[in-house]
Amino acid sequence: MKRQFLKDIKPGAQVDDIFYCSRRDVKERRDGGAFLTLELRDRTGSVAAIMWDRIEDALRCVEVGGFYRIVGRMGDYQGKPQFTISLIYPAEPADVSRDDFIAASRYDRGQLMTELRGYVAAVMNKHLRDLLDSFFTDAAFAEQFSLAPGGARVHHAYLGGLLEHTVLMCRLARSFPEVYKEIDADLLMTGVILHDVGKIREYVYDVAIEHSHDGRLLGHITLGYQMVQDKIAGMKEFPAETARMLLHIILAHHGQMEFGSPKTPKFAEAFIVYFLDNLDARAAMFREAVEKNAGTKWTDFQQYLDTNVYIKDQPAG
Repeated sequence: MKRQFLKDIKPGAQVDDIFYCSRRDVKERRDGGAFLTLELRDRTGSVAAIMWDRIEDALRCVEVGGFYRIVGRMGDYQGKPQFTISLIYPAEPADVSRDDFIAASRYDRGQLMTELRGYVAAVMNKHLRDLLDSFFTDAAFAEQFSLAPGGARVHHAYLGGLLEHTVLMCRLARSFPEVYKEIDADLLMTGVILHDVGKIREYVYDVAIEHSHDGRLLGHITLGYQMVQDKIAGMKEFPAETARMLLHIILAHHGQMEFGSPKTPKFAEAFIVYFLDNLDARAAMFREAVEKNAGTKWTDFQQYLDTNVYIKDQPAG
């Protein structure tokens, strides 16, 4: 088990522990030699690392996606943490625990799944309800959906993240038809529940969250579209119009083509799913930025939020 986690390591501290390598680059020094830069991760975050000497030995054993025992010192570079490595070698498999490298949702997964099944049960359209049941009455699928992360890095990147993200979107979605009477409540809720279903195939997470081969080559939008289309194809008398609209919701839920959607939203329910997906993802990013920068008023520039984050004063006591 690990003893030193990245969020707790202060500048100047000596480090000797196991970390996951998520990036490795060889760069040229001014004198013509080479040095190695890496990104190291554990369940609490990531840090840039640099190795100046004996990199030939490191290159023979260090690969992206591996776990390594690393000895060195935590410093900083241009105001950001940077780990200087003096020794690196492969960790013993018996010393690597998933719990050290993948965080978990702050919510109870059993309670979230019970809540999600309640939203499924409230869908009144028989065809959409049968479709949802075809997924969630499958115990193996339900377990995968409950455990899968919602991302590898950007948002909900922890065990149970997909389920948490989906349920929070459901909580928001249920109020829309009360305000906008023209909204098809069943189509909207089914779209919310299934919009990210492809993520159960996009990621692998035995000891760290990584993209599967299908995830890298196809992505969760394509995978989810295929999964839902296959289920519909096996159902009798599923309305073609309903299928067309639900599949469009899956294809359009990233909102813009530059963000990975093959289509942009073409009707209100599709736009709302995109809006809620974007809303919950960004709320999670803001929360994580605040949690990782306790004691400051402003964070560094957050790439995916496209801003520095202001942190409000916390109540006394």
